[in-house]
Amino acid sequence: MFESEDGLKINANVLEQLQEWNLIPCEGQYLCARGHPLKLLECTASSDGFVWRCRKISKSGKQVRTCNQQISLRKNTFFDRSRLSMVKLIAFSYFWLKNVTQDFIIEELSITRPTAVDWCNFCREVVYDGMVVKGRKIGGVGSIVEIDESKFGRRKYHRGHAVEGQWVFGGVERGTNKCFLVPVEKRDKETLLAVIKNWILPNTTIVSDFWKAYDCLSDEGYVHFKVNHSVNFKDPETQQHTNTIEGFWRHVKYPMPQYHRNKKFFSGYLAKFMFVRHCKHAGLDPLSNFFKLAGALYNPLNPYMPEEAEDFEIEVMEEE
Repeated sequence: MFESEDGLKINANVLEQLQEWNLIPCEGQYLCARGHPLKLLECTASSDGFVWRCRKISKSGKQVRTCNQQISLRKNTFFDRSRLSMVKLIAFSYFWLKNVTQDFIIEELSITRPTAVDWCNFCREVVYDGMVVKGRKIGGVGSIVEIDESKFGRRKYHRGHAVEGQWVFGGVERGTNKCFLVPVEKRDKETLLAVIKNWILPNTTIVSDFWKAYDCLSDEGYVHFKVNHSVNFKDPETQQHTNTIEGFWRHVKYPMPQYHRNKKFFSGYLAKFMFVRHCKHAGLDPLSNFFKLAGALYNPLNPYMPEEAEDFEIEVMEEE
């Protein structure tokens, strides 16, 4: 990925890989303003080492002209509007997926903190679109999904400064480890049922605790079992339990930033966990699949710049 003379410009092999991920169009797909196919040509003046250029020759009487329009390699792509080299942006994505600190990324890549903060937000935006906006429902006939809620940010032993905290509602499918995580402001019937219908297929067997908001699930097209945790961890009659999701919360909370954790970034934090977990259990390479999601979101052939959502406002605190 980083084999180049100066370490900043990409080479032909990397360019081919970016095209495979649909981050960069292939020749013949990209057109100039006059409708001519563009070609990728090496350019020493470009920070990336390549540019799109139109070499279409047209004749008008005795005059012969070359279109010669030139477009940046990264126009309308995930790398657009950044002054960092594409090599550094690829490396940033790799470090981000590895959950290293911002301080480490800043030092290794020699970038500023505001730049690191911005790209953390862009990366969260990519996994949020792939895992939440375009996410698939879990469960189905014959599948069992355990559901539960957990609060993030509570004070340990009721000591220390007051923490507002954030409730998160989640579900895990037994056997496949497919999951969903949604930050919620309320834990009432209307809120949780809407999330359940959005994430869990009808006729799924759902196992929960005795929280009253779940009492309606049997009437909503689900097979519902409840476990009374104040009495036992496994129901003696049905043998149902919620041990899977109870242990699941520890893994969700571990990679979360411990300081300056803002509630409006929770959707992005949780989407990142879902993405990394999905890649691990599916045996997929996180970096390759991250860029495939980025190529789908920032499609240069069908440019779409996502509207700024509240969840992805520019972060002003350091993400540890």
